[in-house]
Amino acid sequence: MTSLANVIDGLTVEGELYEKLEDNSLRCFACGHRCLIREGKRGICQVRFNEAGKLRVPWGYVGALQSDPIEKKPFAHVMPGSNALTFGMLGCDYHCGYCFTGDTMVITNRGPITLRDVFNLGENIKAEKDAEISFPENLKAITSSGGFQKVKGVFKHRYQGSLAVIKPYYLPAIHCTPDHRIYATNDPDTPPQLIPAKDITPAHYLVVPRKYKFSSPQVIDVQHQIGSHQITFQTPWNLSHDEMQKIMGLSAEGKSSREIGQMFGKSGSYIRHLRVKIRNELVSRTRTSGPSVEDGSFRFPNERRPGIPLRIKLDSNFAELLGYYCAEGNVTSGKNRPNSFRINFSFSKKETGLANRVVELLGICFNVNASLVNRQTTLGVSTSKASLALLLKSLAGGRANEKRAPEALFDAPREIVKSFLDAYIKGDGHCFPNGKISSTTVSRELAYGVAWLALKCGYFASVYDAPMPATGIIQGRKVRRAPHQYTVVWYENSEVKRSYIERKEYYLIPIREIKREEFSGDVFNMEVDQEHDYLAGFLLVSNCQNWLTSQAMRDPASDASAQLVRKITPAQMVDHARSTNASTVVSSYNEPLITSEWAVEIFKAAKQAGLMCAYVSNGNNTPEVMEYIRPYLDAYKVDLKCMSDKNYRTLGGVLQHTLDGIKRARDMGLWVEVVTLVIPGFNDSNEELWEAARFLAGLSIDIPWHVTAFHKDYKMTDPENTDAQTLIRAAEIGREAGLRYVYAGNLPENVGEYENTHCQKCSTRLVKRRGYVIEEYKITGAGTCPKCGEKIAGLWPADPSAVGLNGIGHPLPVW
Repeated sequence: MTSLANVIDGLTVEGELYEKLEDNSLRCFACGHRCLIREGKRGICQVRFNEAGKLRVPWGYVGALQSDPIEKKPFAHVMPGSNALTFGMLGCDYHCGYCFTGDTMVITNRGPITLRDVFNLGENIKAEKDAEISFPENLKAITSSGGFQKVKGVFKHRYQGSLAVIKPYYLPAIHCTPDHRIYATNDPDTPPQLIPAKDITPAHYLVVPRKYKFSSPQVIDVQHQIGSHQITFQTPWNLSHDEMQKIMGLSAEGKSSREIGQMFGKSGSYIRHLRVKIRNELVSRTRTSGPSVEDGSFRFPNERRPGIPLRIKLDSNFAELLGYYCAEGNVTSGKNRPNSFRINFSFSKKETGLANRVVELLGICFNVNASLVNRQTTLGVSTSKASLALLLKSLAGGRANEKRAPEALFDAPREIVKSFLDAYIKGDGHCFPNGKISSTTVSRELAYGVAWLALKCGYFASVYDAPMPATGIIQGRKVRRAPHQYTVVWYENSEVKRSYIERKEYYLIPIREIKREEFSGDVFNMEVDQEHDYLAGFLLVSNCQNWLTSQAMRDPASDASAQLVRKITPAQMVDHARSTNASTVVSSYNEPLITSEWAVEIFKAAKQAGLMCAYVSNGNNTPEVMEYIRPYLDAYKVDLKCMSDKNYRTLGGVLQHTLDGIKRARDMGLWVEVVTLVIPGFNDSNEELWEAARFLAGLSIDIPWHVTAFHKDYKMTDPENTDAQTLIRAAEIGREAGLRYVYAGNLPENVGEYENTHCQKCSTRLVKRRGYVIEEYKITGAGTCPKCGEKIAGLWPADPSAVGLNGIGHPLPVW
């Protein structure tokens, strides 16, 4: 091990958040992973490890320490105007020089995925000084042997310099750092070897493995796929809007609830209940509910019985239906009835046989009646079934640019894969007399998925990426076009001569062009267990060269990195808090749950000194760790990234874990604030924002919800920056859902009153903010509105005069 690892492992003690098991194994309870750690091994977090049957945990140091404005965490209702002494622990500093750009497709047990998305699958992502390390759970990569091997870690760091751009025949170019090693040979009769990208020439051949393993029958778990989806539907009120306004007017005139009830034929208790609803702006003519399960079937509210089966075998019929859906299907919902989901297929007028087959398959697989629809230029198949529509959308995408091959196919038996491919090509492909098969799509994910399935079935599949003009003409109308079209081609007749060379174990692909280009941005790599290789754009490459030993911590510049470790005592932490006017000590930066024993030791000293203590967390907690930290914790901030489980996993989490973590913290009496980074095109739809707001309001309408703006330099670079109007729209949704305190953050002076705190009873502005600066503070020492006496939820200073006004609004260094 390097000196960095020796230093960090030397700063450990026996932990408390674990259970001893047989054979000196143990179960760690620090976070939702609940790692089973065998003797001599480490947990996913890399800093908790098993030494002789005892759990060793970080202790006695920090890797980062500074005093931030508490509004930066962000906490809006915890000791405004003060600082928060914030500490984090040091892990590894992996600065990999053997990397690809984030849009490089790698082949996994979940299908082809970009390296950027593979990185974001990790539930635990360690942020270091100039790199981040992600640990995806249950992710495997296809290797040179044609089987799956575990992905042990994924690395991301900033890179500025030259990239090698290698364009093979038949496949898109790969972009990698010059030292990345790629399997290649310049002699077809000589086995390929690992060669740095900078040394590869146009005389070389690149390698695509030929033989791949198929697996076992697949079953679709409908509850897992779409069980978290919520349906919003109309709920009629017996009283009109005008009648409700009249009731409020009569109340203002002094009429009793009984008197008003007699006028409208209602009881006094009904009128009292209605008045509370109206005052809190909770009167809604819609209702949101989840699915129900009855007699082994699954359906949504207002959906006709029966639903669809709770578990569905992926047989040849279902695979064929999925093939037609990926080719010609989509899911739509009406503008006025957003939850009336409809499944549509669109064929040419000459494809009556295919249309009738889809009608037949819908009946065979789901007992659903569908009808043929004659349109002006196409022949359609249409049916309305919310549960089935949402299942198809979850498995294979909704619109053309969202389509993807369903994940279950990538590990399905050969005959099931063939059923899917045959149907997909019949629906949206061409078969030529010479055995050539071709299909075109605007979805990159679908193109690579189809190509990968064809390769598994023994056909070398080409993928061509054609940039498209922004607009085109269809039937005389100018329309917007997708930016790219992807064409997948293979030959079922092996006698057709092509430029690649076939060998028993692999294809040798000639190189069309090699060039260099300058690059500045994030690059990625990953380590794969045992074989230490994977497929990048179907080409065989070496894995990360900086982490070739189990899960031990290492660092290329270990001596320098080791100096970032600062030994410190809890008493010194308290001294730093006092010297920087901190009211609160916060564990943050890396995920604080994994260093909870050390945090508690610091918090004990902080509490004795009269300081508050808080966590800034991803919410992936356990009952055990929360019970452990609760006596010393006052506040808990959670990042709620989105309300789509699929998208949540791509960002490194599991939605339900986070929802459970928020509820658990709230139920334990902690002050909870929640942040959602609003990302255009990812989680900014009204539907998803409503789901988040309703969930929080269902726990407590007093939970502050911070909706913050995405910037391109934050995690991802593809979406556009979030504008102020989007944040205001999100904040308005939060208010309409019943939340009392909604804040639009990190766009100071652009979001109006959504930076400030108001009394919910009399609307008095109580806290005026500009970014991280408090400009005005009126809440009393008792935590109430000075005008009407309404209690304002939060952790407020007992002495309002101590609130720091017009501060500097940026962090203070400690060292």
